[in-house]
Amino acid sequence: MNVKNVVILYRSKYGATRQYARWLATELQCDIFEARKFQLEYLEHYDTIIYGGPVYAGGVTGVKFLRTEIEILGPKHLVLFTCGLGDPQMEKTRRDIRDRLIKALTGNVMAHIKIFHLRGAIDYQKLRPHHRIMMAMRHRSITKKDPAERTEDDRQFLATYGHSVDFTDEKAIRPIVDYIRQLHQ
Repeated sequence: MNVKNVVILYRSKYGATRQYARWLATELQCDIFEARKFQLEYLEHYDTIIYGGPVYAGGVTGVKFLRTEIEILGPKHLVLFTCGLGDPQMEKTRRDIRDRLIKALTGNVMAHIKIFHLRGAIDYQKLRPHHRIMMAMRHRSITKKDPAERTEDDRQFLATYGHSVDFTDEKAIRPIVDYIRQLHQ
Protein backbone atom coordinates (compact mmCIF):
# COMPACT_ATOMS: atom_id res chain seq x y z
CA MET A 1 0.00 0.00 0.00
CA ASN A 2 1.52 3.26 -1.11
CA VAL A 3 0.48 6.00 1.31
CA LYS A 4 1.32 9.32 -0.35
CA ASN A 5 -0.07 11.63 2.31
CA VAL A 6 1.93 10.09 5.18
CA VAL A 7 5.34 11.27 6.29
CA ILE A 8 7.70 9.72 8.81
CA LEU A 9 10.01 12.03 10.71
CA TYR A 10 12.47 10.63 13.19
CA ARG A 11 15.40 11.42 15.45
CA SER A 12 17.93 8.72 16.22
CA LYS A 13 21.16 8.84 18.17
CA TYR A 14 22.46 5.30 17.77
CA GLY A 15 20.29 3.83 14.99
CA ALA A 16 17.40 1.83 16.48
CA THR A 17 14.78 4.54 15.92
CA ARG A 18 16.09 5.09 12.39
CA GLN A 19 15.76 1.35 11.71
CA TYR A 20 12.12 1.31 12.82
CA ALA A 21 11.42 4.43 10.72
CA ARG A 22 12.95 2.75 7.66
CA TRP A 23 10.96 -0.43 8.19
CA LEU A 24 7.77 1.64 8.46
CA ALA A 25 8.58 3.67 5.35
CA THR A 26 9.26 0.50 3.37
CA GLU A 27 6.05 -1.14 4.55
CA LEU A 28 3.89 1.94 3.98
CA GLN A 29 5.83 3.16 0.92
CA CYS A 30 5.69 6.67 2.29
CA ASP A 31 8.09 9.58 2.66
CA ILE A 32 10.71 9.50 5.41
CA PHE A 33 13.03 12.22 6.70
CA GLU A 34 15.44 12.73 9.54
CA ALA A 35 13.55 15.39 11.51
CA ARG A 36 16.45 17.82 11.73
CA LYS A 37 16.73 17.87 7.93
CA PHE A 38 13.02 18.36 7.28
CA GLN A 39 11.52 21.82 6.77
CA LEU A 40 8.40 21.92 8.91
CA GLU A 41 6.46 24.08 6.47
CA TYR A 42 6.25 21.03 4.19
CA LEU A 43 4.01 19.29 6.76
CA GLU A 44 1.03 20.97 5.11
CA HIS A 45 1.38 18.44 2.27
CA TYR A 46 0.67 15.49 4.57
CA ASP A 47 -2.48 14.27 6.32
CA THR A 48 -0.65 11.92 8.69
CA ILE A 49 2.59 12.65 10.49
CA ILE A 50 4.46 9.80 12.15
CA TYR A 51 7.23 10.90 14.50
CA GLY A 52 9.75 8.45 15.94
CA GLY A 53 11.90 9.48 18.86
CA PRO A 54 14.37 7.72 21.12
CA VAL A 55 13.78 7.58 24.87
CA TYR A 56 16.62 8.98 26.99
CA ALA A 57 16.35 9.53 30.73
CA GLY A 58 12.64 8.88 30.38
CA GLY A 59 12.06 11.70 27.90
CA VAL A 60 11.45 11.35 24.16
CA THR A 61 13.96 13.27 22.05
CA GLY A 62 12.50 15.88 19.73
CA VAL A 63 8.79 15.69 20.59
CA LYS A 64 8.58 19.37 21.44
CA PHE A 65 8.18 20.19 17.75
CA LEU A 66 4.75 18.53 17.95
CA ARG A 67 3.79 21.15 20.53
CA THR A 68 5.48 24.13 18.90
CA GLU A 69 4.23 23.35 15.41
CA ILE A 70 0.63 22.39 16.30
CA GLU A 71 -0.70 25.38 14.33
CA ILE A 72 0.94 24.03 11.18
CA LEU A 73 -0.16 20.49 11.97
CA GLY A 74 -3.76 21.51 12.56
CA PRO A 75 -6.29 18.66 12.16
CA LYS A 76 -3.76 16.12 10.94
CA HIS A 77 -3.38 12.59 12.26
CA LEU A 78 -0.43 12.48 14.64
CA VAL A 79 1.33 9.23 15.44
CA LEU A 80 4.28 8.94 17.78
CA PHE A 81 6.48 5.94 18.27
CA THR A 82 9.05 5.85 21.01
CA CYS A 83 12.11 3.66 20.99
CA GLY A 84 13.91 2.77 24.18
CA LEU A 85 15.53 -0.01 26.16
CA GLY A 86 12.63 -0.45 28.55
CA ASP A 87 10.29 -3.30 27.72
CA PRO A 88 7.12 -1.75 26.23
CA GLN A 89 5.15 -4.80 27.35
CA MET A 90 5.59 -3.59 30.92
CA GLU A 91 2.88 -1.21 32.09
CA LYS A 92 5.36 0.78 34.18
CA THR A 93 7.54 1.46 31.13
CA ARG A 94 4.58 2.75 29.11
CA ARG A 95 3.29 4.81 32.05
CA ASP A 96 6.70 6.41 32.70
CA ILE A 97 7.07 7.43 29.05
CA ARG A 98 3.50 8.72 28.90
CA ASP A 99 4.03 10.78 32.09
CA ARG A 100 7.10 12.42 30.51
CA LEU A 101 5.18 13.07 27.30
CA ILE A 102 2.39 14.76 29.25
CA LYS A 103 4.99 17.13 30.68
CA ALA A 104 6.58 17.81 27.28
CA LEU A 105 3.38 18.19 25.24
CA THR A 106 0.18 20.13 25.77
CA GLY A 107 -3.14 18.47 26.51
CA ASN A 108 -4.26 19.52 23.03
CA VAL A 109 -1.47 17.49 21.41
CA MET A 110 -1.91 14.52 23.76
CA ALA A 111 -5.63 14.41 22.94
CA HIS A 112 -4.89 14.06 19.22
CA ILE A 113 -1.91 11.74 19.15
CA LYS A 114 -1.71 7.96 18.90
CA ILE A 115 1.31 6.59 20.75
CA PHE A 116 3.21 3.34 20.21
CA HIS A 117 6.25 2.06 22.12
CA LEU A 118 9.01 -0.01 20.52
CA ARG A 119 12.05 -1.61 22.09
CA GLY A 120 15.47 -0.47 20.92
CA ALA A 121 19.10 -1.45 21.24
CA ILE A 122 22.27 -0.38 23.01
CA ASP A 123 25.97 -0.91 22.53
CA TYR A 124 27.83 0.47 25.53
CA GLN A 125 31.06 0.63 23.50
CA LYS A 126 29.46 3.18 21.16
CA LEU A 127 27.83 5.41 23.79
CA ARG A 128 28.86 9.03 23.94
CA PRO A 129 30.47 10.01 27.24
CA HIS A 130 27.40 11.77 28.68
CA HIS A 131 25.17 8.76 27.91
CA ARG A 132 27.75 6.42 29.40
CA ILE A 133 27.74 8.53 32.58
CA MET A 134 23.93 8.49 32.73
CA MET A 135 23.87 4.72 32.42
CA ALA A 136 26.59 4.32 35.07
CA MET A 137 24.61 6.56 37.44
CA ARG A 138 21.48 4.48 36.90
CA HIS A 139 23.46 1.28 37.44
CA ARG A 140 24.91 2.63 40.67
CA SER A 141 21.48 3.73 41.87
CA ILE A 142 19.93 0.31 41.21
CA THR A 143 22.77 -1.66 42.77
CA LYS A 144 22.37 0.36 45.99
CA LYS A 145 18.76 -0.80 46.31
CA ASP A 146 17.84 -3.79 48.40
CA PRO A 147 17.53 -6.62 45.81
CA ALA A 148 14.03 -7.38 47.11
CA GLU A 149 12.98 -3.81 46.25
CA ARG A 150 14.25 -3.84 42.66
CA THR A 151 11.59 -3.65 39.97
CA GLU A 152 11.44 -5.89 36.92
CA ASP A 153 12.75 -2.92 34.92
CA ASP A 154 15.69 -2.66 37.36
CA ARG A 155 16.46 -6.36 36.95
CA GLN A 156 16.31 -6.13 33.16
CA PHE A 157 18.62 -3.11 33.21
CA LEU A 158 21.17 -4.92 35.40
CA ALA A 159 21.05 -7.99 33.15
CA THR A 160 21.95 -5.92 30.07
CA TYR A 161 24.22 -3.28 31.62
CA GLY A 162 27.59 -3.05 29.88
CA HIS A 163 26.57 -5.40 27.07
CA SER A 164 25.56 -4.88 23.48
CA VAL A 165 21.89 -5.84 23.15
CA ASP A 166 19.46 -5.42 20.29
CA PHE A 167 15.73 -5.78 20.94
CA THR A 168 14.64 -4.24 17.62
CA ASP A 169 12.10 -6.38 15.80
CA GLU A 170 10.56 -5.59 12.44
CA LYS A 171 7.36 -7.37 13.50
CA ALA A 172 6.89 -4.77 16.25
CA ILE A 173 5.86 -2.17 13.66
CA ARG A 174 2.75 -4.17 12.70
CA PRO A 175 0.35 -2.29 15.07
CA ILE A 176 1.54 1.04 13.65
CA VAL A 177 1.17 -0.15 10.06
CA ASP A 178 -2.31 -1.51 10.78
CA TYR A 179 -3.34 1.76 12.45
CA ILE A 180 -2.09 3.87 9.50
CA ARG A 181 -3.79 1.64 6.95
CA GLN A 182 -7.02 1.85 8.91
CA LEU A 183 -6.80 5.66 8.83
CA HIS A 184 -6.33 5.66 5.07
CA GLN A 185 -8.99 3.18 3.97
